[in-house]
Amino acid sequence: MSFFLVSVNLLLLLHGTLSAEELRAHPFTDVTLSCHFSFVEGTENLQFSWEREDIREEYEVDDDKELYRFFRYYDFFQVFTKLVYQFDNNTEQLEDQNSMYEGRVSVDLDEVPEGTLSLLLRNVDFLDEAIYRCSATTPDGRGETAIKLVVEDSEMPQVRFSKMNDEDVATCISKGWYFAPNVTWLDRGERDLSNCSTVEILEEQLNGLFRVFSVLKYPVKLNEKYVCYITETDHNYRPFRVIHKYPSKCKSGRKSESRLRFTMRKSFNNFYGVPGVLGTSGSFGSLRKPQEHELVA
Repeated sequence: MSFFLVSVNLLLLLHGTLSAEELRAHPFTDVTLSCHFSFVEGTENLQFSWEREDIREEYEVDDDKELYRFFRYYDFFQVFTKLVYQFDNNTEQLEDQNSMYEGRVSVDLDEVPEGTLSLLLRNVDFLDEAIYRCSATTPDGRGETAIKLVVEDSEMPQVRFSKMNDEDVATCISKGWYFAPNVTWLDRGERDLSNCSTVEILEEQLNGLFRVFSVLKYPVKLNEKYVCYITETDHNYRPFRVIHKYPSKCKSGRKSESRLRFTMRKSFNNFYGVPGVLGTSGSFGSLRKPQEHELVA
């Protein structure tokens, strides 16, 4: 009986949440998580906060035995939210802030009288992928909204125009570190121009990670829009994320494709790890360090 009550209570906690709109962002960029309440008219008597919770996904199991095993051993503390930002008593309250957001988040208090409590999150990281909840309370009302932040696998660095050998070129430099990066160039019409580009080592770490410098020599038109994407191609070092999995009874009676896993972890990427194998043609190709005159902004 106690197992049944624990199971029901946990499922209510997992399912009894707001539906969250999805916001997609590339790593190393700044994003704004929107939040607006009509009952908010100023900072007086206002309490509001931003919290994160890890993304959860459901998978099917075939029998009650697997359900029982999950609820018996599940780490209940994994479902608790974490404080990202808090405002109370007419001032920011950041003493209990999750340390991974320290110095990376802010709310424009000048916009609060308009009811806007949006959170600016700087330098987005793969570990920032989560559901973010904005909740506010005033004497005139209370409310809560949710946003699911999804971080793309590919970095999209800034594209700059430059001159090389009296020719116009477009360049991009990675902010992330990679074992086997693949650089893709697209124009405004999303045509793949990667075959007209070069990829070179800009910096190298002792653990085998690289930052890269890429040049597009299409020929480049200064009035055209070009986009540079950089992705890790070594599957062993793809972005690290944590997604909590929880079971539901299989309705069709077929065998579940997903076996019991409490946590799905994608391998650590781009920042830590052990040396990997360099990419082949189409990713790194032939590598050399760029000359000083080639780094003109």
